[in-house]
Amino acid sequence: MPISNNHDGPFNLASLDIREFESLFQQHYQWLCLLCFKITRNWNEAEDLVQDFFARSWQKRDSIVIKESWKAFAARSVRNAALNQLQKENIRHKHENAAQYTTEAHQENAGPDTEEELRYLKLINAINQLPEQRRKVFLLSRRPDLRYTDIASLLGISVNTVKMHIRLSYQELRKVLESALIFFYFFIK
Repeated sequence: MPISNNHDGPFNLASLDIREFESLFQQHYQWLCLLCFKITRNWNEAEDLVQDFFARSWQKRDSIVIKESWKAFAARSVRNAALNQLQKENIRHKHENAAQYTTEAHQENAGPDTEEELRYLKLINAINQLPEQRRKVFLLSRRPDLRYTDIASLLGISVNTVKMHIRLSYQELRKVLESALIFFYFFIK
């Protein structure tokens, strides 16, 4: 099936061979990057998102049926990926700002008012010390409206990877909080 710039109508990606798919890539890569750049304002991120789109499309080509034109499908997919990326960054920034605000407020005061506040600050700092991907997964898992499958699709990882990140996050956070509790136990007595 030859692919043209004006390909309209439904078709199945599985019907394309590698040369035809490469042709789609060559024809549409640049403008998809520009479309994505308008949203992300970061050229490297835009290129990564477009390349990820093409890679996912090739990997899932057997299950993708395009109901409109290829160009509309690609534009919608890349736009959604860029918006999801912005949403993830906004969530990360909100958590970082909250942690920074909490840390700054703690530094302005002579000390924490309660033992619970100190444990909370230690928890926030411990969360910020988690590796980036693990921190993202952990923070997203705390949202009641997201399930493991939602987190996995949002970050482009498997559900088992999400579970592993959450398990390791809890292990690391328990260590920090246990040491804080042991510390308080010895100094309070």
